[in-house]
Amino acid sequence: MYLKRYWSQALAKRNGVFVEATEKDWRFDNLLLNGLGLPIEETLRYLMQAAPNFADFESWVLAKNGGQIAPLQIARLNSLFANKPYPEALQISLREIEEDADVLSAEDLAFWDEHGYVIVRGAVSKEQARATEWAVWEALGMDPNDAATWYQKPIGKGIMMDFYHHPTLLVNRQSKRIQKAFAQLWQTADLWKTTDRTSFNPPETATYQHQGTPLHWDMSLEPPLRFGTQGLLYLCDTPAEQGAFRCVPGFHRQLGSWLAGLPEGVDPRRVNLDAQAVPIAAEAGDFVIWHHALPHGSSPNRGTYPRIVQYLNMYPVEFKENTAWR
Repeated sequence: MYLKRYWSQALAKRNGVFVEATEKDWRFDNLLLNGLGLPIEETLRYLMQAAPNFADFESWVLAKNGGQIAPLQIARLNSLFANKPYPEALQISLREIEEDADVLSAEDLAFWDEHGYVIVRGAVSKEQARATEWAVWEALGMDPNDAATWYQKPIGKGIMMDFYHHPTLLVNRQSKRIQKAFAQLWQTADLWKTTDRTSFNPPETATYQHQGTPLHWDMSLEPPLRFGTQGLLYLCDTPAEQGAFRCVPGFHRQLGSWLAGLPEGVDPRRVNLDAQAVPIAAEAGDFVIWHHALPHGSSPNRGTYPRIVQYLNMYPVEFKENTAWR
């Protein structure tokens, strides 16, 4: 029931009409797109470039979902937008996740509290991770056994691929272990999944330098600083030197005081924190969740094989994000 409103407002903005958006509008937009398995940037690009009528937009949404969307997922979205209880079948499913055995142990949770990240071992099987890795190779048209092919064309934006809808990516998003781990951290099973990118980070060479972003935050640094998560799935074994994900452990515990202590006029996003960053090695099928207050990014790949990952996050309905960007 919210889709036509989203479509009409997007086209209004395209035509230069000012559309005032509240924090609730921002949340509903994100819930709509994530609930329909639609990447935000891909959807906006389609609307801005094609300016489709509503019937064409509906057809595009269905095509991105393989021609059909689960009725229970539509019912979940409509319940949310109408401020009504979820269908009983969905409530039962969420209770089952709540009652499942914990994925993160007490030690894992203590590590999370201190360091701001945690590794979910075996979040998907190694076979499933390799199947997804192979899908990435096919999408790129590259050969894992021929390093010369890794550099023949751009990957996307830096190391980020616009690769979202392959069936094996969908399977990973349904991982019970990943869902349960996020449920433990958010203390609710009523979470919404993002439909996010994959990433391909090949080794540096004499003519190719790391194309990833430096350490950064994907959150506003304007107070109040709210809780949030991010995550990625390693699709191949990734030792520390192989372009591994890196972060500054524990920074979520000091971000507020660190910001307050910066000299006036200093841009926190330009402060170099590389010396404090740690690469997080893990195996194919392992999932890394980090607190979004940690400075993070990929690292230069000085190994012999690419780092290949799928990004995935989950968040509750009432997730709060600062709309004022700092």
